[in-house]
Amino acid sequence: EKVFIAQQALDRIDAVCQQLDEDMTEIERIVESSGGSYSTQALKVANPDDLAAAQVTPGSEWILAKVIHHDPQSGMFKLADEDVESDKTFTLPESQVVVLSMIEKLRAGDRIFAVYPDTTSFYEATVVQAPRKTNANPYVMVTFVDDSDEQGITHEKFVPLKHTMLPPYDA
Repeated sequence: EKVFIAQQALDRIDAVCQQLDEDMTEIERIVESSGGSYSTQALKVANPDDLAAAQVTPGSEWILAKVIHHDPQSGMFKLADEDVESDKTFTLPESQVVVLSMIEKLRAGDRIFAVYPDTTSFYEATVVQAPRKTNANPYVMVTFVDDSDEQGITHEKFVPLKHTMLPPYDA
């Protein structure tokens, strides 16, 4: 009986170690995609009025929001929808919020999520041209996935750098 219990414990430990290995592989992928160092996007302290990407329900699209309050102890955010036609507020856990900060090391071909022009929704995009700094509003030129016109041409679009984020871990 003791051998059986020990084998069960060993099997469980093996399963946990395997999950940790998978998690480490995912973390390494995120670190590599952010230029070799941890992204300050995920680690940034949130202040009121900071912009953030919010996933209102797990698995849904990411939307642009503004931080009202962040409680580091509980890990909860209170956010306001940035859509001018909405007065919605959300209380979400840190796992569903990315505080936005300008991505510094973007190159042509990088995959990001960006707010589609004239909306407050994030969509997958590919960087066409490295960020340009004009005045106080740096921008990046991207093409959005599945954004071709009726002739099948995908047009490049300018997006403020402050409206971009690295792909979320589950994307």
